[in-house]
Amino acid sequence: MRDTARGLKRVHDAGGPKRVRLLRVERPTGWIIPTSTAVVDVETESGDTVRIDPALPVPFLFAWAYRLARKLGVPLASDVDPDDVSFAVPVPSWVWPGGR
Repeated sequence: MRDTARGLKRVHDAGGPKRVRLLRVERPTGWIIPTSTAVVDVETESGDTVRIDPALPVPFLFAWAYRLARKLGVPLASDVDPDDVSFAVPVPSWVWPGGR
């Protein structure tokens, strides 16, 4: 959480986000409280790129269902690679307070 807060502060100090790019979402880890790490690149107004990788909570039943589906070889869960889930979106000026 501390690294995520530092990354968000660097984005704020560089003028706010211009474009957010989701690079990958890792498989859920943790048995009791499952989390999944999302790797995000934020392009700032000043042109810098800040990488943020927060650990996001995953609903307990979803994480267990996903693990069971991968173990049993269910096609959709087994074939999708987390690196395939990537996209970029521009950030409108009205979203970031004090931006553009």
